[in-house]
Amino acid sequence: MRKRFFFGGRAHDGGAALPSVEFDDGGERRVLFTLPPTDRSDLPSALVFAMPKSGSVLLDGIMRKLSASAGVTYVSIMQEYFAIGLPDKNMPADTSAIFLPRGYCYGGFRYFPRRFDIPILKQSRPVLLVRDPRDMLVSHYFSMRDSHPEPGKVLKSVNANMSMRDLARALEIDDYVKRAAETFRAFLMNYRILLCGVCETRMYRYEDVIYQKPDWVAGLAAHFGWDISRDVVDAIAAQHDVIPSDEVDTRHIRQVHPGNYIKKLRPETIRWLDDYFKEEMAFFGYKADVLAQGGGR
Repeated sequence: MRKRFFFGGRAHDGGAALPSVEFDDGGERRVLFTLPPTDRSDLPSALVFAMPKSGSVLLDGIMRKLSASAGVTYVSIMQEYFAIGLPDKNMPADTSAIFLPRGYCYGGFRYFPRRFDIPILKQSRPVLLVRDPRDMLVSHYFSMRDSHPEPGKVLKSVNANMSMRDLARALEIDDYVKRAAETFRAFLMNYRILLCGVCETRMYRYEDVIYQKPDWVAGLAAHFGWDISRDVVDAIAAQHDVIPSDEVDTRHIRQVHPGNYIKKLRPETIRWLDDYFKEEMAFFGYKADVLAQGGGR
């Protein structure tokens, strides 16, 4: 009979304990998360990153389905923390322990985490989804103002920062995107330096994949070496191929077409964003020359 060992986490059939993340919640020690078991410890773990409002929910849904089809366990530690209301500044450093080299797909990242390390980063052949920052900021404004869910309120000792939601409800869109631009530029810069700058990263641009979902889903599966039939791939793509016929501000999928910022922002705001994001736009393959001719509302 195989022995089962417990070292602060739940044991699994291999004998080793699965890691847990603990947190001091106002003097009470709480287990925030315990890594679930995997059926495919023979497969290398995968890492999936995105920018907020870059199609991150779409990518998350696709990767959950692909992971299930491949038999690897999907983990979104950032979603787990959001659900209990744990802000970035309180994320425990020992979150690093949940990143095992085999059997898992770690996704749901909307920015590169700085509060904990990802020890498998260089060996996991990560994927990154980005989008034109001008479109991301416009989408973020409507999401914060009208449709984005609030963080959970499970923990006693922390309060989520709702300033972006408050700003979106208080400011006009042109003022909001300028206020939010610093955060988005920092996210892009961190991905450029801390992810793309240190390991081989498969980058996808929203504009290149939003109308090509079957090929995109097939490419994701192939990148991670998952043997999934084309019928399954096409079915997953079809489940996530949502393109609204009209634009509704209060709907999560408000609209999907690239270039929406041209309709929503003033020309002077667009020019300001072009200059502010100049370095990151160049790195990720976005140009400002079309906007220099004018446009906007």
